[in-house]
Amino acid sequence: MDYPWYQCIADDSIEQGDIFEACPVFIPPDNLTLDINAPSNATFRWEKRDVIVMSQTCDLVKGREKLSEILLCSVWNRSEIKEGHLAKPKGIEDVRRGNLPGYHLLAACSLEGISREVRVVDFRQVYSLPVSFLRQLSIEHQNHIRLLPPYREHLSQAFARFFMRVGLPVDIPQFK
Repeated sequence: MDYPWYQCIADDSIEQGDIFEACPVFIPPDNLTLDINAPSNATFRWEKRDVIVMSQTCDLVKGREKLSEILLCSVWNRSEIKEGHLAKPKGIEDVRRGNLPGYHLLAACSLEGISREVRVVDFRQVYSLPVSFLRQLSIEHQNHIRLLPPYREHLSQAFARFFMRVGLPVDIPQFK
């Protein structure tokens, strides 16, 4: 059965599951310090990354926004992952099965004119950008990809599972 994963969006609407390619995100320095007596003069650098909107759609309705900043996670093309567990077929299969809670797999996109390979969403580092900035970016980029239900809700559920994990002080011993 053919069930669409994506839709191409050509306006400034923003919903959970929207993918913005080459979006600038700000990276704080590793040596960021807090001096409560004086503001920090830290220099943040920025990088362009493909990101996916994780904030809830109901909080992003134009003109009735309940947020000033949008929560984003990085999205990596599978071909960009060159080393480590995720670079191996077993690793990407672990992501597909949901066995690595810090990651989520998105299917390839085959929309006309917007073909993309399988991608991996990385929940381990989140970013935020102002709503107004992403609206401007969506207008400048003309088109962006939107993840459709139920795949959007599946992504949201995976994100929630990652953040709601509870480490137990003493676990049940492994069964042998």
